[in-house]
Amino acid sequence: MNYELILLEQSEAFALHLGDCIDRMPERDNSHRALAAAFACELGIEHAYALRILFATGAQNAACAMLHVQYEALVRAAWYAYAASDADFKAMLDPDSGFTLPHTGHMVHGLKARLADEPGLAGLVKPLLAMNDAYSAALGDFEHGGINPMHRTGSGFPVDLFDTVVRSSNGLMYLSFRLLARQGPPGAFVQSIDEALRGFEDALPMVCFQDPALVD
Repeated sequence: MNYELILLEQSEAFALHLGDCIDRMPERDNSHRALAAAFACELGIEHAYALRILFATGAQNAACAMLHVQYEALVRAAWYAYAASDADFKAMLDPDSGFTLPHTGHMVHGLKARLADEPGLAGLVKPLLAMNDAYSAALGDFEHGGINPMHRTGSGFPVDLFDTVVRSSNGLMYLSFRLLARQGPPGAFVQSIDEALRGFEDALPMVCFQDPALVD
């Protein structure tokens, strides 16, 4: 069995394990803020599933593009949960308000501004900032038919890029599940998502995803 298939199978097992944990969540907050955050988390989790299918079927460039939209879904989820104002939600619910969502780059930096008052958000916000700074332009290239996918078409798709994209997707997926868990009862249930990391550390991209103490 080759490395790519092993990582995809491990990633799928991780997703199913996290899904089993979230299915046991006894209740969810039904406020507009929590519902919006939960919807965006679930959308990002769906994107992660699509990314694995695309890689498994040989659509590598499309899989890279999917990572970009997965990232943006988590940014929106975090913004809904921690940065959007009550006035923003009121405008979003009014079809005549003309409200448009900020660009995800502005959302990320809005979340960064919250760290001064809520340093516990660092475990969620810092990976989003790092990805925004390091990968957004390159991933946007795959989404819109830029130079990167043109080069890959001619030279083949490298294993190290596959590894980076799949691991990054798994990390974002974990953060989406954890933020989704926070839309339920506080306390012990979120800890069950942290404990779900055990045994799947090799499928994750960086230390901040592997240490639950760093994630509020």
